Order: sequence, then structure tokens, then C-alpha cells
Amino acid sequence: MGLKGLTVAVTGSRRASELAQLITNSGGVPYVAPTVGIEVQEDVDRQTEELVRRIVDGEFDYAIFMTGPGVYRLMSTAQQLGLEREVVDVLNRTSVVARSQKPQKVLEKSGVRVTMVPSDNTSEGIAAEMAKLDVSGKGIAVLWHGDSHPMLREVLERRGAKVFEAMAYTYSLDLGKRGADLLEAVGFKYIPPGEGKMLELINDLVRGMIHIITFTSPPSARNLFRFAEAHGRDIDLRRSLNEKVIVVAVGPPTRRSIEEDEVQVDVMPDVYKLGPMVKATVDYLAQDHSHPRKGALARIQPESIAGG
Repeated sequence: MGLKGLTVAVTGSRRASELAQLITNSGGVPYVAPTVGIEVQEDVDRQTEELVRRIVDGEFDYAIFMTGPGVYRLMSTAQQLGLEREVVDVLNRTSVVARSQKPQKVLEKSGVRVTMVPSDNTSEGIAAEMAKLDVSGKGIAVLWHGDSHPMLREVLERRGAKVFEAMAYTYSLDLGKRGADLLEAVGFKYIPPGEGKMLELINDLVRGMIHIITFTSPPSARNLFRFAEAHGRDIDLRRSLNEKVIVVAVGPPTRRSIEEDEVQVDVMPDVYKLGPMVKATVDYLAQDHSHPRKGALARIQPESIAGG
């Protein structure tokens, strides 16, 4: 069956086109309605500048980079301050952790050697790897994406580390010009969010026109729920997701964010990437159809499906 004839909502922005193609390749109909954008504000600029200066001052034994755009912003800020060479030199004498291949590639393009890329690219995975090291008395920098997770700092501080955190950007319901420029510079083919499209997404979910919804980051879920609340549609949305729609989360942080809004997650891949997420969804649909939502999907004929 694959995803044949099923309409699958895509709520991410940065890799929406890539996920849409994977859905199409599996026979599904992608419904692209991003729910998250990014902004680069003055307070974030100040954090990035402070991080640059503290790196140059040699305060850190470890530096953890959570995102490719964040690395790009760090290096761009260092260049503006005339400190790019110093940042690269100091980082090459530091243990550098990249959350995934995305920040790893941007770091290496900037001339920075990466020491570690954890197989589990969640905050929990990084914390588990760092827990194997003696970090007592060590300085650790963490450059986050648009959202931080206190758990990582708490784990490191319990082990005696001195932690400095900075944000590369903040998540929002819009995609500001500076955020758009940042994503474009790093090579993302993004699709910007829009309030009209988000309201249409909620309406189509409630009407049963969407059969599967995918969430690829915690903010993509949180923004949708907060937007629904602001428009008085949160109860209808929650009921629809729990009764009519297959809910797919790319990994544990995203799953927790969805469940915090009292919505059940049906599918989460073992490998927290887009391809495995689509495959896990296909595998889920291939199982027995005793679940009421799967039973409903099993009875759907492709020609009766409305496209997104």
C-alpha cells in the first residue's frame, strides 16, 4: 500500500520540499503547510557576539553546536568582528561536538575539525555521550538552534562543568528577512509559514481531509497548537488528531512536545531522520488495521481522496 492515495501534512519549513518528495515517492499526496519560521533578533546577536569573544578568550574545553545555521551565524559574526581566524584556531584546540552532519559540514567548511557526532542526535544523546567524559571543572559552550533544552545543561552542571549557552536564532510563526537570508545562506530550500495556510491546515484536519500529519521539530508542533488556541480551534484540532489522523513525530523531543498537548503520537522512527520517518509510517500502515484510525484509512479508496 505504501502511502498510496493518502494526504500527508508537512509542517516543517526548512526541509519541506525534501519531505514532500519522499511522500510522493511513497505514493502519498503531500500537503505542505509549514508552522514554524525563524527570526534573528538583537538579543540573539548579542549572545552570538559574546560567544565569539569567549571562544577567543579560551574559556571552553568543549563546544557543542546544535545547528548548521547557528554555525554560519557564529562564523559570520566572528568575521564582522575581525576574529574569524582566531575562532577557528581556538576551536581546533577544543573538543568540538556537532549534533548532526548539518552543523558538522558547516564547521568543516569553515576549517574547524569536529571531534564527535553522536549517533543519537537528540539533546539526550549528546548528554549521554558527554556523561562518558570527565567534564568536572571544564568550560562547555552550547550554541542552540531556536529552542534550548534545560536537561543538557543540568546533566553537564551535575557533573561539575561550567556551561555557557547561546541561541543562534528564535523560532516564530513567521520567517523574518534575516531568518530567510540565514537559511538561504546555508543552502536550505525553505518554504515560509503563513497564518492563512495554518488556519486552512487546521480546518482540513478537522474536516478529515488529511490522513497523516508529520512533525519534524518541537516548535512545529507547539506553534500549531498555540495558533489553534489563539483562533479557538484547539479543542477541535486535538480531537481530530486523536481520533482521525495518524500523528508522526521524527524523534523523542518532538514526540514529547506533541504529547504535552494531550495528543497521541502513533509513529516515531528508530532513526530520527526524514527517510526512516516515512518508512516507519509505511510500516505502521502495513500492520493490522484494528486501530480505529488505521481501519478508516484501510477503507479509503485513492480516488476518493482530496489532495492538499
